Amino acid sequence: MQNWWEALSSFQQVMFIIAVPATLILIIFLILMIIGIDGTDAFGGDLDMDVSGVDSINDEPFSDISGLRILSVRGALTFFSIGPWMGFILDKYLDTWLAGVLALLSGGLAAYLLALAFKASLRLENEGNIDYNNAIGKIGVVYLRIPASREGKGKINVTVQERYVEIEAITDDDDVIATGSNVVVVDVLNINTVIVRRAKEK
Repeated sequence: MQNWWEALSSFQQVMFIIAVPATLILIIFLILMIIGIDGTDAFGGDLDMDVSGVDSINDEPFSDISGLRILSVRGALTFFSIGPWMGFILDKYLDTWLAGVLALLSGGLAAYLLALAFKASLRLENEGNIDYNNAIGKIGVVYLRIPASREGKGKINVTVQERYVEIEAITDDDDVIATGSNVVVVDVLNINTVIVRRAKEK
């Protein structure tokens, strides 16, 4: 084992050190999903990026690009699993700098494809006769933070009619409701948007 490790280049060693724990965590995440547990909760939820000076309807310009969950826990795990393994393998056949570039591209592509897959699955979940009035009183989790006083829309994940769905949300609260916060659905604004307030801590 030691001889094998010493035979690797420094680049390969770095890639291996990054890839192994990321891959193990990703496998655990997938197992949790298979048995019906939201793996993002186990690893701290989706990332909540705050870029000062950026004004958008969601105030989340990078973590949700055209509805894609790119900068999320699962996206990061995919990036740090696929990319380093690709760099580890390619370093045997290509210059290190080229292997590094292809590793970054491979990781980014894998995260993007995963985001597409989850977007497609959420779209399938949202199809059908879901009445969001049935969400009133339900506890949801903020996925994209919700600006205060109806200044913009965020998104929440909530179980409605035995389906785990993603819904746009606004709030009358005076403070921003951050990603990962628990909220209560208090009303329905329209077919795609609900009104929420921050859930009281027990």
